[in-house]
Amino acid sequence: MKRMIPFVLSVLSSVSFASAQKSNEATTLLQQYVAIDTSNPPGDTRKTADFLTAIFRREGIPVTRYESAAGKSIVYARLKATVSPPAGKAIVLLHHMDVVPADRGRWRTDPFTPTIKKTDRGVGTPGVSVRGAGAPGVSVRGVGAPGMSDDLWARGAFDMKGQGVAHILAFLELKRQGVPLARDVILLAEPDEEVGGAMGARWMIANHYAELDPEYVIDEGGVGSPDLFAPGKLVYGISVAEKKIVWLKVRAEGIAGHGSQPNDQNPNDRLVKALARLLEDRSPERLALRPNQTPALRPNQTPALQPNQTPALQPNQTPALRPNQIPALRPFQPSGPSIVDVMRANIGTFAQNKFTNAIQRSTIALTWFRSGVGEPPKINVIPSVAEAGLDCRVLPGTTKDQWMEEVRRRLGDPSLKLELINESDDPIVTPHDTPLYRNLEAAIKSRHRDALVSPILIPYGTDSNAFRPKGVKSYGIFPAIVSAEAVASMHGDAERVPLDAVTEAAQVLFEALRETLKK
Repeated sequence: MKRMIPFVLSVLSSVSFASAQKSNEATTLLQQYVAIDTSNPPGDTRKTADFLTAIFRREGIPVTRYESAAGKSIVYARLKATVSPPAGKAIVLLHHMDVVPADRGRWRTDPFTPTIKKTDRGVGTPGVSVRGAGAPGVSVRGVGAPGMSDDLWARGAFDMKGQGVAHILAFLELKRQGVPLARDVILLAEPDEEVGGAMGARWMIANHYAELDPEYVIDEGGVGSPDLFAPGKLVYGISVAEKKIVWLKVRAEGIAGHGSQPNDQNPNDRLVKALARLLEDRSPERLALRPNQTPALRPNQTPALQPNQTPALQPNQTPALRPNQIPALRPFQPSGPSIVDVMRANIGTFAQNKFTNAIQRSTIALTWFRSGVGEPPKINVIPSVAEAGLDCRVLPGTTKDQWMEEVRRRLGDPSLKLELINESDDPIVTPHDTPLYRNLEAAIKSRHRDALVSPILIPYGTDSNAFRPKGVKSYGIFPAIVSAEAVASMHGDAERVPLDAVTEAAQVLFEALRETLKK
């Protein structure tokens, strides 16, 4: 045993030194990356493409740039398989370079001047063992423990440049260590994700799919967290599916006039009342309307409709159907348990927060309201038009047409116009019984043996949804420990990422890739 102590200390010392080097490199790269403003709109990624291209060229890695449109640069770097023939199709490490705009007036720091601040983790992971890479059986306290962390605050720190740096470091480490590659590995950095991906991932798929043609994609989506998924449990969620995006505009038209003489054709009045009907009932049965559910009906409770009237349902009510009329949401019979059912079986009781709420039901968020005449709007003028924007995220199994009919029914005013602004592809679920998923899980558990790893559904959209219809197995994971508060900071005015999380994510990704790339 005495002979083992110097050996263990030596291993831990070398691991600590290597980790410190990676931590310094991660910090430097992320500081440089987030300092480049790629707010979308306009989403100009030329400078970030210059930055990434220079990194890969210094490392002797072949890199290609594509321009999908003016200012929309795409970076494509590839490590070729070292065996012939390759054992399979490529693995793509995918991240987006664009970020959402930031309101500088609401930030405590400049969103494009990276600032490192000590942040109280708020929650810890008591009892979680963190194993140093290369030191089997040695448990050390560290990542995820209660206390203070060094967080980098900046727009894009979490979404998604911090994760991009983790991809870059794992990719570079494959090259630096000369890891034998049984298949190609591609790092793809693209623009336009924050506005739908038409000039980013979708453009590459439409125009250069032969240069990609992957078996796997690793993208954003899930994380490891001690409080996001379940209270008091360290859970790593690997996203295998996402909700369908349905963005809608509701338009009310009426009669303009003088504000001193109200009329019953004021579009503001009608739109506000309709939106209240749409949003007021937040009970699970109403807001969820899951694909395999319809509202419960008590015996003999079928209120008749007046002509052209579709009032919002009260709980446990459903309108009588007119001839040839079908319910807005037909029952959907899944072939097996849903991803949320799998999550619940793996994780247990969900934490109560906006993330877990959103993955269990189809949701509607009123995101903008536009009305008035003039700029600024005249207070004594009744306008002739009022509009509102609805960000709808719909559970797998419900189509766009079904959902729009449901929204019309809830609005309860057939004179309103409902327009589709954007929709994502219908969700496809990636299987989680694959070598890459198992290797991601193993790499996580080698560090955190008590962690729960589960496939998850995510409430937001990613570029993975463009690859899944091509048969690509797409996994979304930032494999490091972050709090629910840090996750909630993305797109906000306090966006940040723990620097040790970026380093850990890079190490976990490297280990999972190394194992997957063995022939």
